[in-house]
Amino acid sequence: MLKNRIFCSIILLLSAVPSFSLDFNPAGWETNKNFPPIGSAEAKKGGTLRFFWSSYPPTLRTEGPNSNLSTTSELHGLIYESLVGLHPETMEYMPGLADYWKTSPDKRKFYFHINPKARWADGTPVTARDVVATWEFRVRKDLKDPYSVMIWDGSFERPVAESASVVSVKTKKLHWRLFLYFGGMTIYPAKEMSKLTGEKYLEDYNWKLQMGSGPYELKPGDIKNQQSVTLTRREDYWARDERGSTGLYNFDRLSWQVILDEDLAFEKFKKGELDYYVVSKAQRWAEETDFDKVKDGWIQKRKIFTNTPQGYGGFVFNMRKPPFNDRNVRKAFAYLFNRERLIEKLFFGAYGFIDSYFPGGIWENPDNPKIRYNPRMAKLLLARAGWDHRNKDGWLEKDGKIFEITLEYGSPGWDRIYKVVQEDLKRAGIKLILKQIDPGTLMKKVSERNFTLHFQNWGALTFPNPISSWGSELADVNDNNNLPGFKSQEVDRLCKQYDLAFDRETQKKLIRRIDGLIFRAHPYALAWTSNFSRILYYNKFGHPEKYFSKTGNYTDMKTMWWLDQQEDKALTEAMEKGGKLPVGETDQRPWAR
Repeated sequence: MLKNRIFCSIILLLSAVPSFSLDFNPAGWETNKNFPPIGSAEAKKGGTLRFFWSSYPPTLRTEGPNSNLSTTSELHGLIYESLVGLHPETMEYMPGLADYWKTSPDKRKFYFHINPKARWADGTPVTARDVVATWEFRVRKDLKDPYSVMIWDGSFERPVAESASVVSVKTKKLHWRLFLYFGGMTIYPAKEMSKLTGEKYLEDYNWKLQMGSGPYELKPGDIKNQQSVTLTRREDYWARDERGSTGLYNFDRLSWQVILDEDLAFEKFKKGELDYYVVSKAQRWAEETDFDKVKDGWIQKRKIFTNTPQGYGGFVFNMRKPPFNDRNVRKAFAYLFNRERLIEKLFFGAYGFIDSYFPGGIWENPDNPKIRYNPRMAKLLLARAGWDHRNKDGWLEKDGKIFEITLEYGSPGWDRIYKVVQEDLKRAGIKLILKQIDPGTLMKKVSERNFTLHFQNWGALTFPNPISSWGSELADVNDNNNLPGFKSQEVDRLCKQYDLAFDRETQKKLIRRIDGLIFRAHPYALAWTSNFSRILYYNKFGHPEKYFSKTGNYTDMKTMWWLDQQEDKALTEAMEKGGKLPVGETDQRPWAR
């Protein structure tokens, strides 16, 4: 009986190890096993981190319309994994689901070996078939995601499962970022995705997620409609002891609370109902963040500078229809956007001007004109566009109609900013109607191009991908990043050249030329930018010495910080007895160049 048990145990043990792990020969393949750990070796597991969203997302889906929001993308990044990743400090490739990879000499075919340890949340192995099924799903036209089809079907042949552990893919064109794209594609389980039509997925997965392989999972009971979403750390996460996980994924639970009012969220934080608060308003940072809990050290106040790529933002014009189908009108509006007044009076001089669609780094075109508030120049441009007459009420008039536009927005926190803009436009004879609406409704209208003027901020990529926001192919279809409807054959041509440029200097020159062409078309009235995170947090957390990764920001708190039991105990005692705790330096420049 004992022999039979031992024999059965051996069979079970062998069956738990995928056979393909014994066949792989890593000679000729690349890997990276000596990268600097991203997290801290001192980190401890446990506790809950509570923060908030200012609106409930229109969907939790990973694909399809409205699936590329920064909020839900952050959530997806904790549940799903890609084949390889980029180290935030060295910018070298590092293992993900794949432990080895290689590229053909002509740079047109990539190979990835799946780590034999990699497992889905149900314990089954991640295989090459999962990668194939993920690509097949992403190219479905019935997902209603035209950019997804363009990037995955337009760039790659159907991947091939060479074996259970090796997947290969050929590219349809030479392109220096395609290895990064395919290697960075988040992988979904074939057992779920291969049986779904796009229509069925959009219907069934609006408020649930397919199974993942990452460190966290979303349990059905942790979705509270319009209230909260909570992730739970997986104790059985396959990569828990891998080098790439050192000091990361420490909180047992991550809870996103939905609080529609920014002021209410701040009050809830001060009462201890949230664990940290990102201060987005310069006025609040300057005037409202030195309350007693901060002075006593119970709450820490930090302004942390990093080298994260900077995005762009501002008023985006719908160039498909009047009045912003006229470049003179768009440029005039940019001259009437009084950023100087806003930065000085409302933002306490904390921000800088955006003068590029690739701002703050090597990609920005330094020769872009510096558009600053200039009502005289705006008047000349408006007259050139036919808006040269004011009626008895002072509004500009053309063809019997006054110059009237509506700006819809989702957050009341923008009232004070938009009212300043409204005043400056009024002086120029333009009637701006401000209308606050439901954020979900706003997002739907913008996705369907049902807007005239909209304020939009975008994040940035380490390596720009201009075609995804400025490609002519996307200008007249919904649900993509080309909100203004920008078209330029020259930009399209330069984007193709950029994709073929494998040296950094050529890439930089091409992006700067693209930047200049976009800038001259004025699809946006560009706004302001910064390279820091302003945070308040209760003094109970541990964090790496440099707070965030080199190219990170406050979102790194969810992955890199941890609950420090000693600090938590000290905070509790101080709050019970009215004691004080050390107050650290506010400004931190851990990655200063």
